[in-house]
Amino acid sequence: MMKIQMSELDDQLILRVEGRLAGAFVPELENCWKAARTSRPSRKIAVDLKSVTCIDRAGRYLLELMHSNGVGFLRAGLATQDILADVMEQPKCK
Repeated sequence: MMKIQMSELDDQLILRVEGRLAGAFVPELENCWKAARTSRPSRKIAVDLKSVTCIDRAGRYLLELMHSNGVGFLRAGLATQDILADVMEQPKCK
């Protein structure tokens, strides 16, 4: 199970993800992210991963794609910090 909450802080949208970023739940986050980009393309987007309990290969790929498109990451639990370190080493798209 996964839950996504959206909130705004200044001119930044924050997507707070809770639960498993895996399997059939990965497209949920992707859809939220793409809808947010479409509605306001210049707005900064960050993903709060503090409450994520699991990230599978598809979830990792989505995080890499988001990062390469300028998405930042906030607060990750110990279980996801290693994955994020690898994701953030990937070059960004320009």
